[in-house]
Amino acid sequence: MKLKAWAKKRKWDILFMAFIGLLFIPSIRMVVMSSIQRLFAGAPSELSKEEQIEVNSFDWVLLDMEGKQSNFSSAKGKVTIVNLWATWCPPCVAEMPSLQKLYNHFGDDLAFFFISNEKPEKLNQFLEEKQYDFPVYVPLSNYPKEFDSNSLPTTYLLDQNGKIIMEEVGAHDWYSENVLKKIKELNN
Repeated sequence: MKLKAWAKKRKWDILFMAFIGLLFIPSIRMVVMSSIQRLFAGAPSELSKEEQIEVNSFDWVLLDMEGKQSNFSSAKGKVTIVNLWATWCPPCVAEMPSLQKLYNHFGDDLAFFFISNEKPEKLNQFLEEKQYDFPVYVPLSNYPKEFDSNSLPTTYLLDQNGKIIMEEVGAHDWYSENVLKKIKELNN
């Protein structure tokens, strides 16, 4: 009976230790970490007018997952989402479901650029496992200096003129009401 009383008294300590223990299991670590980050992911917010900068160069050569060369210049004149990410990054994985919903909702009405420096084989495997179908690219040339970020994920929402309206680092809910409202406002 003493063990049962002790366990009842220490139930939160036991749960915390079990949670920490799960993080040591490689096959479960990513799922646990990204699930927790998804739980706490907030909605992106618009940059102040003073913070909004325009992308100066749209000349960014990219390779899609089918091996075809593309250029970021195809985004000119369109509201654009640029997401810098990696398959090994828990916050990146955490925000992917909301980005997939955003892609499903807007499709060709927006320009989507999911950019990763990983090998296409690894990216294709990840996309297939998760059943994501948004457009993923590997950069073949230097990115525009306005996308200079030392953190993953970093996601940008650009207006039709290439002005960065939203810029967020870390996991966020990109299918939130304020993002949907802003995109519809920009598309009108």
